[in-house]
Amino acid sequence: MEQSDNTSPCARAGRSPARKYRILSFVGLGVFALLAVLLLITLLMRRQEAAQSESLRELYYSHGGLEALSTAEPDPESGWEHGLTTVRPEDIPERFRELWEINRDLIGWIKAGELADEPVVYRDNEYYLSHSFRGADGGGGTVFADEENTGWPTDPYLILYGHNIETGSMFGKLPKYCELQTLKDNAVIEWDTIVSGHAEEYAVFSVFNASMLPEDPDYFYLRRFDELRRGGPAEMKKLVDELRGRSLFDIPLEVTEDDRILVLVTCSYKDPDGRLMVCCRALRSGETADDISAVIAQSSVR
Repeated sequence: MEQSDNTSPCARAGRSPARKYRILSFVGLGVFALLAVLLLITLLMRRQEAAQSESLRELYYSHGGLEALSTAEPDPESGWEHGLTTVRPEDIPERFRELWEINRDLIGWIKAGELADEPVVYRDNEYYLSHSFRGADGGGGTVFADEENTGWPTDPYLILYGHNIETGSMFGKLPKYCELQTLKDNAVIEWDTIVSGHAEEYAVFSVFNASMLPEDPDYFYLRRFDELRRGGPAEMKKLVDELRGRSLFDIPLEVTEDDRILVLVTCSYKDPDGRLMVCCRALRSGETADDISAVIAQSSVR
């Protein structure tokens, strides 16, 4: 006897949505599990990066760090030409020696108050976007100088880049410079290089966000190295005036075309392809960190 299907079309149709819901539930659970795994991996990577950063600080500060003085001077015969890192180990100050043995792209150490405390490397503008100081691929990269800063020990316009890491490592805390009190509390930045006897101090004179897209109305031309080489003091004055004019704050600190400029750059989400710029000038002969901090303490929001 032929067996008939006594299930009505309505009953079959009733099961179809239920099956779809089950499938969607399984897919949703799978996506949730995948996101949870990715989040866990990210957290573990960030924790590992933080531990590695701390180990680098221990190597630097265990030999005095920014407090150390050294009489080591680069030997012209050792290969120092335009600041390139061909140098004998004995030319490296003690505070940098172990770090330099780990990574010979090392050129210095940057400390921006309580907001950044990192080694700085020089190579190109790509590699250290995705490589750690120890050479591991991925993660938060390493703070690095612009590839155009071949003369980084003495360049009048030096740019340092670092990722805006949500945990605060690298340049992740620099956006706090957009708060007036944070600016006042972290007014002086210390830049220590492997060719210097001690850290050089810089004072913040401008903080602003800008776009790196030329077609954007908030565009800022950051990498104007060729113009500065060709234009000399007049072009430097133009740059200084623009940096001061764009600042979020009225900072009563004198800056001229004769000052050496240091710019710390990290990602910003205020503009398309945005960057945050913290612009500083080297302290002049006779100036002290306390004197400069007192001047910057008079700053106000524009």
